[in-house]
Amino acid sequence: MEGSNDRPLAITILSAFMGLTALLTALFWILFFSNKIEATETEQDDAFERAFPLADSWMIATSLVAAPNLIKMNRKGFFAGVASGSAMIFLACMDILYSLENKKYWPLNGDRAQMLVIHTWTISLGATVLCLLWKHRDAFKD
Repeated sequence: MEGSNDRPLAITILSAFMGLTALLTALFWILFFSNKIEATETEQDDAFERAFPLADSWMIATSLVAAPNLIKMNRKGFFAGVASGSAMIFLACMDILYSLENKKYWPLNGDRAQMLVIHTWTISLGATVLCLLWKHRDAFKD
């Protein structure tokens, strides 16, 4: 099924997910730095977490540029989308490796399950972004 302007429906949905992910990531950092949420268990976890705002900001910025431009099916959306998808995969890989090395997934409780969902969402969305953009690469115009 196609969206408006011969835009694949998958691109429309992808755009919405990218925008939502960017906004929720920005909200996380606002809440984290205003001490409204506790996202770490140890000082080491806190130091690791505090290494991410700049890289997350890059993902947020590229996602927010990509989302409306994917709707327009222009190359700016394609380029920003590829940058964002790649950033999501990188960020998720860093989080997953840290969590595995430091046994953060087990024993599984509510907070750890939430962390696992976020990691799974981020790496899955990043991979989906790259795959769908590549699949529809010839549809993007100047």
